[in-house]
Amino acid sequence: MRLTSSDFDDHGVIAARHGKKFENLKPRLSCSGVPAAAGSLALSMVDTHPVARGYVHWLMDGIPPMDGEFVTTSGIAVGRELKTYAGPFPPSGTHLYEFTLFALDRSAPEAPLNTPLAAFVQMMTGHVLATATLTGSFTKPKA
Repeated sequence: MRLTSSDFDDHGVIAARHGKKFENLKPRLSCSGVPAAAGSLALSMVDTHPVARGYVHWLMDGIPPMDGEFVTTSGIAVGRELKTYAGPFPPSGTHLYEFTLFALDRSAPEAPLNTPLAAFVQMMTGHVLATATLTGSFTKPKA
């Protein structure tokens, strides 16, 4: 399975327009190679910098298990946002943001809004068929 964005390359730079203090636009996301047995997809976006301590910027479930774009140019996301998108904006320097797509063997777990990532991952335990990761960097602009 593969996760891509037409807004940035893997390990590329996430544009300022996607940043929280700018336009806060969701990046366009697409997937391919979704396992035929998948019942749904889920997505997380996490700041991996040690200072951020795994801050979750976005969490979705209920994404249909199909190849193609699931976050569009207009920012429309197909699926349910458990945690609303909050674009990158590190306190200083450059941070890496990891988008992880999970293919699940069933429909999305019944997770409440604002479910912590650890609890959501626990709910998926034993049901993940495949994962795909896309990483982008964002640098806090100089004042």
